[in-house]
Amino acid sequence: MIVAGAAAIVLSVAASSTAQADDVARGQDIWANKAGCPTCHGWAGTGAGGGFHSEGHAASLRNTKLTRDEIRTTIQCGRPGTPMPHFDRFAYTDKRCYGMTAEDLGNVAPTRASTTLQPYEIDALADYVATKVKDAGPVTREQCRDYFGANAGASCDRYPER
Repeated sequence: MIVAGAAAIVLSVAASSTAQADDVARGQDIWANKAGCPTCHGWAGTGAGGGFHSEGHAASLRNTKLTRDEIRTTIQCGRPGTPMPHFDRFAYTDKRCYGMTAEDLGNVAPTRASTTLQPYEIDALADYVATKVKDAGPVTREQCRDYFGANAGASCDRYPER
């Protein structure tokens, strides 16, 4: 009986780790292909995006002190008074974001991103940022190759090995 219980716990932990890895992979895909995060934050989250929306530099998510839940809220609700848009279609239509509506915020209300995300997509994106970008240190060649995969080519050679 004890052995069966221990086996169930091990299987549960393994399934949870696989689910989390799937969420992180889904989050990276949303980061790169759906939400357009690299446009402002750069592919590696350094804040050195193209500057189109971020007026030159967005926040470095590699250095952020935000928790995973705070990262999620920022994705969902944006940042009032900054170029960071919100990805929740209904943000600021009620008080789900920071307890305020667009009317409460006036001209500092975040704009809605051109692509909105479902709650499960916001969760996956927050998981990706919290586990793969936050506290990742300086960008390495290995991280570049992991991100770009077979398409990396020689462009990752400019980064140090570790």
